[in-house]
Amino acid sequence: MRMYLIFLFAPILLCGGASVPQPLIDSVFGRPPNTLSIPAADQATPITPNYPSTQAVPVTPVYPNNQSLDDIDYYDMMDEYLPTDAEYDMFDLALTKRIASLSSENFLLSPLCLKLSMAILSEAATGPTRSEVNAVLGFDNDMSVVRQKFSRMTDSLQTKLSRYILNLASRIYVGNYATISQRYASIAHEFYKTDISNLDFSQPKLAAKAINTWVSNSTMGRITDLVDEDDVAGAILLVINTLFFKGTWRHQFLPNATKTDIFYVTPTVIKETSFMTLKNKFYYTESTRFSAKILRLPYLGSKFAFYIVLPDTLTGLNQIINDITGLRAELLKLREHLVAVTLPKFQFEYTTLLDDILREMGIRQAFEDTASFPGISRGNYLPQRLKISKVLQRSGIEVNELGSVAYSATEISIVNKFGEDVVSNAEMIANRPFLFFIQDEATKQMLFMGRLSDPTISNGNSKSILIILATLHTFDCQRERLKENSRLHFFDIDLLRYATEDNSGNVMISPASIKSTLAMILEGARGNTESEIRSALRLSPNKEEYREQLNLYLSLLMSNKTGTLLHNANAVFVSNKLQLKRDYELMLRKVYHSEVRFADFKNPIAVADLINGWTSANTNAHITHVVGPGDISATSDMVLTNAMFFRGTWQRAFDPRHTQKDCFFSKGTCIDVAMMFLSCELNYTYVDNLRAHAVELPYQGRRYSMILLVPQDRDGLASVIRDLPYMSLPQISQLLQPSDVFLYMPKFTVDYNENMVAALKRMEINTLFSKDADLSGMYENGSPTVNSVLHKVQMTVDEQGTVAAAATAAMVIPLIDKEIQLRVDRPFLFFIRDNDLGLVLFEGKIENPFMPFYENQVNPEPVPRPKNNRRTFSLKRIFG
Repeated sequence: MRMYLIFLFAPILLCGGASVPQPLIDSVFGRPPNTLSIPAADQATPITPNYPSTQAVPVTPVYPNNQSLDDIDYYDMMDEYLPTDAEYDMFDLALTKRIASLSSENFLLSPLCLKLSMAILSEAATGPTRSEVNAVLGFDNDMSVVRQKFSRMTDSLQTKLSRYILNLASRIYVGNYATISQRYASIAHEFYKTDISNLDFSQPKLAAKAINTWVSNSTMGRITDLVDEDDVAGAILLVINTLFFKGTWRHQFLPNATKTDIFYVTPTVIKETSFMTLKNKFYYTESTRFSAKILRLPYLGSKFAFYIVLPDTLTGLNQIINDITGLRAELLKLREHLVAVTLPKFQFEYTTLLDDILREMGIRQAFEDTASFPGISRGNYLPQRLKISKVLQRSGIEVNELGSVAYSATEISIVNKFGEDVVSNAEMIANRPFLFFIQDEATKQMLFMGRLSDPTISNGNSKSILIILATLHTFDCQRERLKENSRLHFFDIDLLRYATEDNSGNVMISPASIKSTLAMILEGARGNTESEIRSALRLSPNKEEYREQLNLYLSLLMSNKTGTLLHNANAVFVSNKLQLKRDYELMLRKVYHSEVRFADFKNPIAVADLINGWTSANTNAHITHVVGPGDISATSDMVLTNAMFFRGTWQRAFDPRHTQKDCFFSKGTCIDVAMMFLSCELNYTYVDNLRAHAVELPYQGRRYSMILLVPQDRDGLASVIRDLPYMSLPQISQLLQPSDVFLYMPKFTVDYNENMVAALKRMEINTLFSKDADLSGMYENGSPTVNSVLHKVQMTVDEQGTVAAAATAAMVIPLIDKEIQLRVDRPFLFFIRDNDLGLVLFEGKIENPFMPFYENQVNPEPVPRPKNNRRTFSLKRIFG
C-alpha cells in the first residue's frame, strides 16, 4: 500500500492576527535533536592493530573576511593565547581522575557546575561541614574571597555576545513551608547569580513538570525529561545548576571533506566513524611528560577554546589521567604551528552520581546526620534537619564541522536527616581515545572535561546509578516559558538546510505546514517510524501532551484581520476499499481539524480532480493543480494534504514609481530585475556568526514579518545556510535594532514544486519511506508505506505585499550618518514569521527573482538619494 503526502501553500500579502501562547510553540516545535549522524559499526571488530599513517585531507580553511565597516573586530584576526597557571583547577583535575577510574568509557562532566553548587551550599554551612567542602574544592576559608572569585567568573561567563551562546543558570528550590534567610538569599543572588524559589513538593506531578520545563529552557531543550513525580516527592530542598554552551569553530571544518575512517577503541577493537579534517594555524605542543600531543581549537570570539590531549599510543591515556594534575604546566608549552587536524565527529550524554566520589575526596560531614547548614533558613525547624542526600550531574556534548554544543545540569538534593611564529608543520590524527576540555580563556575555568573512548556511542552512564536529576522553576510555569524565548527552531532550520542542499534555484517551504501534516502521520505510526518522526519534530514523547498542544496550535493558526489573511487546512483522501481505524479517524477530525474523504483510487482522474478541487478551494484558487492522474498510482491507498493560504500587505508599502531596472547577481551573472525602493525605519542588524545582514519588513498589524538574510559575499549563501543551526531566528530577532534604512529590493515570484522525501530522509525520517514502515495505527488491516511527499508553493512579492509566501535578504552599505543603505542584489534567504506564535510559516532562498523589469509597467521617478552632506560608499568599490 502506498501513501502520498501533499503540502500546498499559497500566501498573498502579510500581517496581523490573534496570539498563541509562546510556550505551546516552544514545547511542540523547539526540541533539539537527540542524535547526530555519525556512522557506527553494529559490532566492534577484533583485529591485530596496524596503525595507519593517515594523511589529513587538504581542506581550504574558512577564513572570515569582513569587508564592511560594521565591526572590524569581529573576525578575531589576532587569536592570542595567553598561558597562565589557573588559580583553582586542582579540584577539576582530581575529579576528572576519579571519574576516569570508574570505567574506560566515554565520560563528560562540568567541574564549574559542581563547584558553583557546592560553593552556594558552603555559604550556609558551618564547622567541619564547611571546612571539608572548602578544603576539597580548594576554596579559601574566607568566604568573601570565594564570593568575589565566583562573582568575577559568573560575570565573565554571562557576558552576552552573538558569536557564541553561553547560558549559566542556578537556582535553589525549597518547599513552601520553609522561610529562606534574607542574608543567604542576598549572597546567593549577588555573588553566585542564583535565584531562590519555593515549590510545592506535596504536588509532585506539578513540581516535576515545572522542574523539567526550567531545565529544558536553561539547556536549550537538550535535557527535557529529567525527573518524574517520584523523584521529587518528599523533597526538602534542591540546589540546581545548568550550563549550556554552543560555539562555532574559528576555523571551521568543511563538511565536504568529512570522510569515514577507522577509530581504534582498543588495540584489538576498531569502529568506523566520521572524521573531519582541517589544516590551519593552531596552538600545539608535543608533551614529553605525557607522551602526547596537545592541541587548542579556538571558537569564534576567542573567549572559549576546545583542547585535545591525544596520547601517542593506544594505551597511553591512562598515563595522562594518572598524572593529570600536571596538565596545566604542559599547557604553558603551547606554541603556534601549522597543524593538520583529523578529528572524529561525536555526540554523547553522560550521567553520574557524585556522592561516593565526593566522600572519597574528603567531603563526608555534609552527607551525615551531623551536617550543619544553619545559614539557609530562618528559625530552628529546617536548618537542624538538613543534609545532602544526592549529588548528580548529567552532561552532554556534540562536536561537528560547525563547532560544539555542550550542556550540563547538576543537582544537589537536601533531605531531612531523619528520614607566535609558525614553526614546523604538525599532524594530529585523533583516531584513538583522547581527553578533551572546553575552557573559558578569560578565567581559565574548565567548563567541561571529558574523555572520548568510542565516538560511535551516544550515551554513557555510571553503571550503578538511577538517572535522577532535578532543577527548579517558578510558580507560573507558563509565564516562565514565555520569558525563555531563545530555544532554537531546529526542525525549521534542518528542513531549510536539507531542502536547499544540492538544490540550485529558488526554494520555498513551509515548516509549519509540514509539521502539522507529519503530525497526522505520527498519530498512526508505531515503533521506529513513530520515534523517528517524533524526534525530527521535537515533540514530547507523551502522546496525550502533544495531541493537546497540536490541537491548540492548529486551532489558533488562523488570522483574518485588516491587511492579513491566513488559512490552514488538512485533508486525508483514503481509498474506499480500506477501513480507517475509528480512533485514528476520530483523532484526525478532532485533534488535527482534518477532513477525511473516501475515493476510488482505481479511477486516478477522479481522485486527482477531487484533490485539486479541494486544494483550489483552500488556497483561494492560487493553486489549482497539484497532482495529475499520473501521480495517482493504482496501488496508492491514501493521500494526505495540507493547504495554506497567506495574504498580507506591507506596513510601509514600496512606491511603484520608484521601481527601476537594476542588476541581480546570480552565479556571477547580472540579471535585470525590477528593483523596488523604500526609505523608512526598519529593524536591522549585522549577524556576526553568519557573516550576513538581516532586516525585518513588517506587515500590517505587525503580527507577521518578513526577515531577510543576505550574505556578506555574493557567493556566500551556502555558508549562511551551513551556519544557521548555530544562529537561530529567535536570536537574530533579538539582535534587530530600529534603524533608518534605504532599502533596494527586487520584486520576485516563486513557483516551487518538489518531492520532500530526500530532505526528510536527511533529517533521519527513514523508516516511513521503507518497507519497514509501521503505520498500523491507521488501518484495520495492513500498514501502508509513504513513497512521495509532494510540496507545491506559489509566491509573489511586489510593492504592495506578498502573494503566497515571500522573503528577501538585504545587503548593507553603511553611511557616515545614521541611515543604512541595503541593496538586495545577490542570492538571499527569507523567513515569514508569526511574531505572536514565534513560528516560521514560510522560508526559503531566492537565487533568481524571475520578475524582469518592463519599461511600460511603471512611470519611474528618480529614486531619492541620501542627503548631500552624507557620504555613501560604492558597491563596486566595496564588493567588487
